[in-house]
Amino acid sequence: MGAAQEAQACLAFYRGLGRSEPLQDLSRAVLAFLEKLEQFAGGSVKRCKDKNLEEALLLFQEMSKGLRELEDADMLPLVRCVLAFQMETTSSSSSFHKLEQIVTKLSESKESLVAEEVNKLMSSLTEYKQVLSPGDLQTVCMFIEDSSLGRHHWRLSLAPLLLRVAATLNLVLQDPTARSEEWSYVTVKTCLQLFQAMPKEVSPLVWSEAENSGILQSILGSLLQVVMGQTANKDARLLAGTAVSMLVNTAAEPERGARAVLTLFQLVDQGPGDLRFGELKVETSVLCSDGLERLVLTRGLLTCCKKEILSCRLDSFPPQACLLLDVLFPAVWAVSEEQKDYHYYRFQVFSLWLQRILECLPEIWKVKESRMLAENSELLHRLSQFIWNNAESPVEGASEFIHSSFQHLLEIYCLECHHFEDLERPLYEQFLQRIMAMPWQVKARYFPLCAILPYVGTEKVLDTYKDLPQHLLNCLATNHLCPAASDVYKTILQQQRKHWMKGEEHATEEQLAQKWALPWLPTLASALTSPISFLQSNASNYLLVWTLRLFPASYALLAESCSGGDSAHLRAWVALLSGRKIITGALPLDGETLERLCWCLHSREESIRLAALGLLCCSPRTNQALSEVEVRLLKEFLPLNLNCDSSSFRQLLQAAVKKALVRLRDSALSQLRSKMPSKATERSANAAPEGALAQAVGSNYQRKKTALLLLAAVLETCTDTWSPARKKGQPPQNMAALLSWARRKSCWDFFSRSNLLALLSCLQDSTNEVRELASELLIRYFPPAFPEPIAVALFERAQEAVSSPRVQEAEAGAVLMKTILQKSDSSTVKRLFPEGKAAPVLQHRGLCFARYLLGMLQAHYAMARQDLLQAASTNPMHGVMAALRRCLLEVPEGAVSMLKGEHVKSWQELLSRLVALLGDISTFLLGVLQSRQGPNANQAAAAPSFADMINAIGSLIMLGKGLEQQDGEDSILLSEEHNLILTCCWVSVKEIGLLLGGLVEKFLPLAPPTGPEPLLPLAVFKMAARVFQEVLLKCRHWGAVEGCSMGFTKFCTALLNHPHAELQAVPRTMLAQGLELLSGPRSSSITRRAAGFPMLFLCIVGGEDPSKGRPLLAYCIQTLLALANTPLPQNWDQTLDLPQVSALHVLQTLVRGSGLGTALLQYVPPMMALLLKALGSSSWAMRNAAIQLFSALTARVLGPKRSREDSCAQDGVSPQAFFSRYPQLREILLGELHSALETAGEPEGGRFHLCPSLHAILTLLAKLQPGADGLSSISTCFLEPLLQLAGNPIYAVRVMAAKALVPVVPTAEYGKLLLRLAGDLAKQGSVLSHNTLHGRLLQIRALLAYAADTNCLSADAMLSVAHQLEGQFWLVTPAQQCPLIRSAYLQVISLLVGSCTQGFAKRLREVVSSELDSFRPGQKARSSKLQVGSAVFHQVITHFLCKEAASLAGAERVGAVCLLLQEADVDIQSAILTWVIEGEEKRSKDLEKSLQLTLLENLKSVVQGRRDKEFLKLYLEALVHLCRSPSSQTQDVFHKLLGPAAACVDVLLFMVETESPGPDLLLQALSVISLLFVLGSKLRDYPLLERWCVMLERCSRSISSEVLRLAAARSLKLAGADVVQSALEASCPSLLLVAVRVMDMGIYLLQDEDQEVRREASVFASLVQHMLGAQPQDSCVFIQGNRGLVCLLHVLLEKFWGCQDTFEFLLRHLPTLDLSNILTELEANKAVSLYKEDEPNVFAEPAVLSRLLLPFLLQLLDRVPTATRLCDFAQRWLKATGPSILHNLQHCKLWWGQDAIAPLHMKALGCAKVHAAVTALLVKATLLAHALDGLERIHISASEIHCTSQELRSDLVLVQELLAQHGMAPTFSLDYGITDIRCSVRPV
Repeated sequence: MGAAQEAQACLAFYRGLGRSEPLQDLSRAVLAFLEKLEQFAGGSVKRCKDKNLEEALLLFQEMSKGLRELEDADMLPLVRCVLAFQMETTSSSSSFHKLEQIVTKLSESKESLVAEEVNKLMSSLTEYKQVLSPGDLQTVCMFIEDSSLGRHHWRLSLAPLLLRVAATLNLVLQDPTARSEEWSYVTVKTCLQLFQAMPKEVSPLVWSEAENSGILQSILGSLLQVVMGQTANKDARLLAGTAVSMLVNTAAEPERGARAVLTLFQLVDQGPGDLRFGELKVETSVLCSDGLERLVLTRGLLTCCKKEILSCRLDSFPPQACLLLDVLFPAVWAVSEEQKDYHYYRFQVFSLWLQRILECLPEIWKVKESRMLAENSELLHRLSQFIWNNAESPVEGASEFIHSSFQHLLEIYCLECHHFEDLERPLYEQFLQRIMAMPWQVKARYFPLCAILPYVGTEKVLDTYKDLPQHLLNCLATNHLCPAASDVYKTILQQQRKHWMKGEEHATEEQLAQKWALPWLPTLASALTSPISFLQSNASNYLLVWTLRLFPASYALLAESCSGGDSAHLRAWVALLSGRKIITGALPLDGETLERLCWCLHSREESIRLAALGLLCCSPRTNQALSEVEVRLLKEFLPLNLNCDSSSFRQLLQAAVKKALVRLRDSALSQLRSKMPSKATERSANAAPEGALAQAVGSNYQRKKTALLLLAAVLETCTDTWSPARKKGQPPQNMAALLSWARRKSCWDFFSRSNLLALLSCLQDSTNEVRELASELLIRYFPPAFPEPIAVALFERAQEAVSSPRVQEAEAGAVLMKTILQKSDSSTVKRLFPEGKAAPVLQHRGLCFARYLLGMLQAHYAMARQDLLQAASTNPMHGVMAALRRCLLEVPEGAVSMLKGEHVKSWQELLSRLVALLGDISTFLLGVLQSRQGPNANQAAAAPSFADMINAIGSLIMLGKGLEQQDGEDSILLSEEHNLILTCCWVSVKEIGLLLGGLVEKFLPLAPPTGPEPLLPLAVFKMAARVFQEVLLKCRHWGAVEGCSMGFTKFCTALLNHPHAELQAVPRTMLAQGLELLSGPRSSSITRRAAGFPMLFLCIVGGEDPSKGRPLLAYCIQTLLALANTPLPQNWDQTLDLPQVSALHVLQTLVRGSGLGTALLQYVPPMMALLLKALGSSSWAMRNAAIQLFSALTARVLGPKRSREDSCAQDGVSPQAFFSRYPQLREILLGELHSALETAGEPEGGRFHLCPSLHAILTLLAKLQPGADGLSSISTCFLEPLLQLAGNPIYAVRVMAAKALVPVVPTAEYGKLLLRLAGDLAKQGSVLSHNTLHGRLLQIRALLAYAADTNCLSADAMLSVAHQLEGQFWLVTPAQQCPLIRSAYLQVISLLVGSCTQGFAKRLREVVSSELDSFRPGQKARSSKLQVGSAVFHQVITHFLCKEAASLAGAERVGAVCLLLQEADVDIQSAILTWVIEGEEKRSKDLEKSLQLTLLENLKSVVQGRRDKEFLKLYLEALVHLCRSPSSQTQDVFHKLLGPAAACVDVLLFMVETESPGPDLLLQALSVISLLFVLGSKLRDYPLLERWCVMLERCSRSISSEVLRLAAARSLKLAGADVVQSALEASCPSLLLVAVRVMDMGIYLLQDEDQEVRREASVFASLVQHMLGAQPQDSCVFIQGNRGLVCLLHVLLEKFWGCQDTFEFLLRHLPTLDLSNILTELEANKAVSLYKEDEPNVFAEPAVLSRLLLPFLLQLLDRVPTATRLCDFAQRWLKATGPSILHNLQHCKLWWGQDAIAPLHMKALGCAKVHAAVTALLVKATLLAHALDGLERIHISASEIHCTSQELRSDLVLVQELLAQHGMAPTFSLDYGITDIRCSVRPV
């Protein structure tokens, strides 16, 4: 009987046994245990099964004592039941092990009974069987490995088991089918288990002559066949090598085992023959060797062979020989040098060999009697060279093996030196120098540095490697190098502390910290305060924590360096405080710390806010309760940060809040366990932010997504829902008690109606992320079924949504359908599908939904066949397909029901009908796009062109409208009808692919209970294959192709990995057909603009099992290479695809495919050779395809880019590592270079000899990064060809040759090569071609630039190079007539300016200055002849002079630059201005002041002249850039220029008002105007201010362009705060009005959809706050936009409440939406257009802003009795808006007054406009009631309002309650108390 039947029988037995009084309790316990076992067996998710089995084990342990009282007969059913379950869990070792614990407990009391049952079961496996099945073998393996009783049985029954294993192995090796691979693996595994578990029993059969060991002889022969490649399963071969090695271990004498190993290697080296293994004689047949057998055997021996055998002396070898050194090392070395496709195992074998050497070192010394790794020994050289050559290997997992090998090598060397008392240890110094010679960007240099530190010592390393601190900082700014740099830093600190503690035993922590500070404090402090965010963040996360852990007293030293008030110091301060809190657990809460923390929480910088939040939430103990201050600050922080743009910010916010929630939960649990719940517990319970979602409904995407993430954090942390998909983070066991306590306290109502309705609103969102997250939360955490009225209404809404032509709405409907399916019970299903009530048995709900949706799809398809235009607009098919995909593939219960016998037939019928229908729809849609309506029309082999498709759709539209096709002008834009049909077709095709692929992937592995055949017949899979093939061959839309490709990949993966040969043949046949189509003649293009065809091949080969050698990939690439290499025909048509071009495109697609991973790397050399050849083709299409293949191949072999700059050295590997990985590629590239040099020469007849592949080769070489190898490096063969390319006549080739030279030359040789190149430059008067001279200078510049960046040249070397180049001074003088050469020489000298002599620098400055003097007004130009490159030369001179003035200062140099800015040519002036704007050099204050003054003095003439708009923009931008923080000297001088400045303001304002200067110039002009207002004290000139303000209001509108809105925000930043301050000081009504308008613009701009605009506006708000004294006086902290908005509202309320327009301006921010009109439009249910009209500002949140404004407006209304003007305006407002507000309130009552929820209510729930209108209505009604109240108090009546304020309030409360019941508006308090902005802001 199976486990299920045994369990039923056992349950029945113990129910009967429980009727007797004494055994009732025990029977109940046994029944509970059996129920858990049944749940374990019935589970489908592994973690659920493990959980149930764990609980069963606990139950059994509790009742095990009672079982001892039972008789054998009463115990027998339980024993049989447990053993039956154990027999069915042999595929899971963890489950088997837990059940074995139960069996062991049972055998403690009834050992003989249990042993007898085990023997019966084990005997049944081999009884009456000659061959064992894979399942039987797996069972044998598990019982041998984990069961003591099973092992005992097989020890006694070894002979029959060996007999059957031998027979099985023989059969498996003769079986050619793919199924034998799994079978062979488990058979070999059985052999391994037997040899490992029973060595004493096996040993006589191998090593004794007396025993008959023919069976074992057969097994050994079969294992050797597996090792030699008889089976294709690589894992089976590797396991066979281990099994043979385990057989070697059974030798009692090590020498005999060693001899057996020798014979094995003779078999590998010499080929087949008779083999003697102990007393076994094996005849090996001829096998084709693939090179893997040596690795298999070596790996097996190194893995498990006894060290006595590995290290024993070999008799037949020369003296002092042992197996490990003299036999295994040659094998290891041979494996390491092979370039096969098993690189991971190469490195593993090498690492294992060193590990075994380390283990056997004492024994080896006895055998060798000398050092193994002596100095200059061949072995040491080879080992070191292998490690360094492969240190940068891209093979996954290789780095770990290289690291361990390096550690083993150092340890072996150290032990040998110690053993042989050798004090000289030069290897360490060699390795250290090698490490230092590598560029800092090489990740592989840091682990060796960590490994060598304990042997060399930190002092020596830091003394020798002085650049190490700076290099570590560089690594911290490069994300992928951070862990490596952190390890180095941590290791150094650990070694330093250990060393210092040894030297001074009683050293205090302060003394240790002082010692640490000497080398590290400047480094760490600069990193923590760095403006580079990566560097600062990584320094905090990696370095700071280790510093504080190892040197706690360093906190004070670091705190002193982080005391500044700017962003960098604030960020560093928070990181330091956080590190201290993590280590000590305490957070200082003194006043100064708390105030600074508050500013950090409200900082504009996201990183500072997140760091401060992390500081609040983190704690070293999770049960440390949140303090009152922490809870208060969290409640202030969260509402202001819900609408952040950054996705990473939202994720990190959720993670931080989750930490706080865990503390909240665990601290409450801790107090509940102690039975002392305190106020802190209640405070914590009230701190959970579960209400954030209700506030976010109807808001923008950012707020909804953040609120959902916070709700997810709450539900994950504070509920008792067990999540099987998560490894960690499951709820504590006593979580239920805490939830019960919280409910009694009316807290934590997570599943409230408001949260449910809010999630249902999010389910209808237009963004996929919001919908998916809302659905997941509902399904995982909320009660199992929706309330029936909600489910019914939601189902009707889902039906409407899936029929929408809008893709987002249809996808929302699909998510709704899936969610309803998973949250419905049987009564809901009966209500939704009344026709199901008549069925005799209620069908599974998934089947009901699927049938309904299938019928719906059939109806939509029928409509489409009649009138596609009508169907596309009212009933498109893609929404229903998406709903079917989600309901069938994403609901796990569906797959479970398919395996139940009563449902199998129904599911088979439904799925077959579905696949057939999808095939028909696919054919119909593709036919529509080809104008092929009839099913019998010719099937074109190629996709139609876009023009053909548009014409076909046009015909359909005319037919649908009943019109005749008219000839006329073609429209550029597609009509709405075209878009409808195209969307319907493409999205439907995409959904077909996704649905078919998902169906096959999910349901193909399912086998119905009737037999092993698949759930669906073969014809269905062939039909699906035909659909995929049609779509991919006839589709040009990339979105449809991509979706279909995803499904097709799943389809191929499922079929290729299925055991049935017929199913495996389907994708193989498709591949063969595709290759045949590719190589055959065609009448039209199938790859041009059609991405689907190459994807066909990628999907098929991507579906192969990587462990099976990928034969389809090999066949495909070999065919493509052969096809692409075929010569082109003589007369080829350019309009058609050539097969060769198509092959290149397919190869490119395969290379770009991420699923193939490293499997393609072995084909890199032939593909590179192919594309280099194709670049020289006469066909443009061929060359174009080759360029694309080159791009893909380069990205694949060099890895993804990590920076934006192409020339960044950190993107790539060194030439040594690259050409070690691809040795053939070196010869290919070198050959092409030599060929290019041979063909290049002097032009003949004015024509150059081009080598098309040259640029590609140089590009590839330039992408490498310099290595540390010497002249013997394998890359130096490229040196001479690259040097010769300096004379190439093509400019681009010379540039790329210079870039390629940088990585090819080892960094240690830079100095010598630079001297050589400098010496090769021509002397004046000598003959050297201009091209060669220019190329040499480019190469010198490239080498010097890299050396300057990496600091790899010594000062002496720089001096030598500079001295050499000073002798070529003539190259910059007029004697050299080529401007490009003069430019190149000057750029080279710029890199050496610090190493040149003063005399040379003076001469150089005179020459370049005189060159520019000729362009001043009044100077006669030297030559009127225009020279190519002269403008570039003048720009280089200008930048040289500017750079010199910036670095060296001096009045003469600064004056020269300013004079050029005043008098020089426009191009030179533009060059200076560009340098000012873009220059990254640190400028001296004198230069900045002089440039400011020069620009201000000449501003009037430049503005009035306005000769060139581009120059004017540049001039104004440079002025703003320099005057960001104007100095006092500038202001003093500016006061002298007040008149001209005023004129400038007037002229600029006139220009922006009348001339339409363009957005960019307008931005700079408004910025300068604002700047002049501040500098010129024009802040009280009302006419100018009014004009300025009008322009800003025009620019700040949401309909204006981003540049204009940015102009307004930047102008506010520059002058807004000063305008506000001036208005407050002057108290002039007109100026006060301007200030109010300025702050009103600030409020608009703080809600702008562009992040940069909001950032600029937040600076304005920060300055206003600082001006009013609400910030520290010494510095202005830039605050976050939301915080700034609140601050501006506070300023308006406190400082400008008396201004008559303040209330009016604030009212304008309330949405002007008429709720009645919106609801009427919603009811009308008009035809939906395809695209929804975008809002002008998608970031704005009118509902949130309305709630925020309410308390401020109420406080203004409180002043109505005392403010006459405000009272008058309030009356006018009441008269204008009061009646409409009352009307809308009554409409609300009627619309939402129904008891039941209608589908229309659900639609309103998902409409953001309705939410905004409702919120605005409630806010306005509240204001209306408050205004009435105020007027009533001063006895003024409002005749238009026919109710009192009290009546209105009562009515408003009723409406609020009604709306809240429908989830339409969260109830907000009418209490409008607002806290001071200096402390905090309470959310409204």
